[in-house]
Amino acid sequence: MRNISFCLLLVFSLRVSEAVPARVWIQTPNFYIRKCFGAEACKDFSLNRSAVKTYQTTKREKLRVIETPDNIIKRNEATLEICRLNWSLGDGAGITKLLSKNFTFTWLPKTDMEEIVDRDGFKPFFDAFKAKGAENGGPPLGSTEFMLFENIIQRPIGDTTFESAQWIVPGFADGTYMHAAWQNHIIWAMGGMFSNQTTGTNNLNSLAPVSDIIKRNEAILDVCRLNWSLGDGAGITKLLVENFTFTWLPGTDMEEIVDRDGFKPFFDAFKPKGAENKGRSRDHLHVFENIIQKSIGDTTFETAQWILPGFADGTHMNAARGNHIIWSMAGISD
Repeated sequence: MRNISFCLLLVFSLRVSEAVPARVWIQTPNFYIRKCFGAEACKDFSLNRSAVKTYQTTKREKLRVIETPDNIIKRNEATLEICRLNWSLGDGAGITKLLSKNFTFTWLPKTDMEEIVDRDGFKPFFDAFKAKGAENGGPPLGSTEFMLFENIIQRPIGDTTFESAQWIVPGFADGTYMHAAWQNHIIWAMGGMFSNQTTGTNNLNSLAPVSDIIKRNEAILDVCRLNWSLGDGAGITKLLVENFTFTWLPGTDMEEIVDRDGFKPFFDAFKPKGAENKGRSRDHLHVFENIIQKSIGDTTFETAQWILPGFADGTHMNAARGNHIIWSMAGISD
């Protein structure tokens, strides 16, 4: 057993040649990568780019990201984008994961209603804010279309990136905020509110520009692909619409259609199968190549090649709309 451990340590300690050409393209929110692989494994991520470069061995068995000074800013931007996505989804727990231990949120600064909230108090504050919005014409509780953003401005200063923008909770209120990202975390935030709105709508897509709708779709597809890469079936399931269907091996005698409730058991059964057949570990599952996305109306479609190194590869197609994956199909190569 000690010999096996030593061999594994030796293999994963080998330096990957920087001369190896980039072949795998993965878009990933960096805080997940930092959590699962360590701070040095953070990858470039942008909603405005179709792919992110990583490096690997010729056998596709390891990935290694080459750190550059520019990546510090890109990681900050990724953290800010994922934070904004979680606000959009109304996911207080997702926001809290991004907050530094000494984070503070100042609500309505320099007013008689000023309130300072720390990291532990943020989710209760956020849940109370959502409830107040639901009671006063905003999105209902449980909605995953809570907030949208306009006029986003970012400014890096040293190793910290600051962001300011207008936030809108349709039917309830709007305002402005400013916050700062450093080392894959939001370190502080401030928010103000203008007044109650009279838009009379609870549908984010009815107010959002088409470009914002597509960016949200692309973000959902990115996070979905990340969770496949990490082997996180629960994380994937959170992104699925209620009437979601996953079609495995479509058009073959082995075709299987899985609904939302059945997806995680299907996924959990697939992971050990790959691990038992010399695939990657159960925690780090897929890599992806040749990602293609096409938006039609308010829906974004994606197709790509998936690879479970050492076990199998194939293609997938899925579709994102309204902050969810609405359906998915996948096949396996012969």
